[in-house]
Amino acid sequence: MKLTLKILLPLLLLVGAYGVVKTLLHLKEPKEIRAPSVVVSEAEIILVKPSDHEPPVRSYGTVRPLFETNLVAQVSGIVKEVATEFRVGRRVNKGMILAKIDDTDYRAALAREQSNLANAKRILAEELVRADQAAEDWVASGRMLADASGFVLRRPQVEAARASVVAQNMAIVKAAADIKRSEIRAPYDAIITARSASVGNLATTQMSLGKVVATKSAEIRLPLTSEQVSRITMPEPGKVQQKRLLVTLTTPKISNASWAAEIVRSEPTVDKRNQVTYLIAEVFGPYDVESQRLAMGAFVNASIPANPIRNSYVLPEAALVNDAFVWVIDEDNKLARVDVSRVYSLDGKAYVRIKGGDFTQPLRLVVRPLTNFRQGMDVRPITNEK
Repeated sequence: MKLTLKILLPLLLLVGAYGVVKTLLHLKEPKEIRAPSVVVSEAEIILVKPSDHEPPVRSYGTVRPLFETNLVAQVSGIVKEVATEFRVGRRVNKGMILAKIDDTDYRAALAREQSNLANAKRILAEELVRADQAAEDWVASGRMLADASGFVLRRPQVEAARASVVAQNMAIVKAAADIKRSEIRAPYDAIITARSASVGNLATTQMSLGKVVATKSAEIRLPLTSEQVSRITMPEPGKVQQKRLLVTLTTPKISNASWAAEIVRSEPTVDKRNQVTYLIAEVFGPYDVESQRLAMGAFVNASIPANPIRNSYVLPEAALVNDAFVWVIDEDNKLARVDVSRVYSLDGKAYVRIKGGDFTQPLRLVVRPLTNFRQGMDVRPITNEK
């Protein structure tokens, strides 16, 4: 009896557990099957329209003087006077005396040459009298004057005396010029950039006493790439421009300041190292405004007006994919790929034209395209208006 119970009891428990589980499974409600939700990506867009855009061409360069002159002594002597204006940074006018060299020796030389001239004139007068007397004596002897030689008539002596007078006149001119050269003058309106002359120093010929640069104008050599050259009307070498090409200059050294310059010529050669072409811009009166002096050697940025880019779109660089196409959203809010060609770039903007087709309508351009974008993909456009 006990053995029978030990065998039947586990079997009864298993049967009961099976019945309970089956009953619970029948009572459980079937799980509702839901269709997977479709996620639509958002895309930030801007409206771009085709137009004629005129982005400027940017370049840079260093200001250099139109004229830069070393003031050298043409005569030797002690520097006896230096003008107050002969200081680095001072502006001077054309013809202003900057320094004087002792001219005592040169004044003495002028007096000596004047004395020699008087003596040469006396000798010439005496030779003319002797020549006339010789001619009279020849005729008085009963001979024809035409038969007399030039030496008998003292013609060589007269010519020598005349040449001596001419030479003495030129010696006086040189002596007077040496006196004038003892004064060091400004060759043009200029600003002093260096000075070595001091009172009491001995100045010798060809010795530098200072340096000046012209203030009337300055030049900037601007390099341009072939792409930039294609966007502007280049001045022809050796020809005067019919239409002035103006340039705006700025420098980091002086904020909120700008200068107007003009493209006056282009260099006829291309730099073989980097294949750039150089334009020469001339700025007039770089020192006219005291608070905005455009110093020689200063680095400047140049903005050059360029020819318009016809029927083009301007868009952020981030919107251009692989430099080949952009994504736009059509009327059904579906993505469409549009192939474009870059024409120009400036300040984070790309100027492009549509390849093929006649696109004259505004485009809803995706600003930041995603890598998973596909043709015809549904998107939800959003406009970030600030």
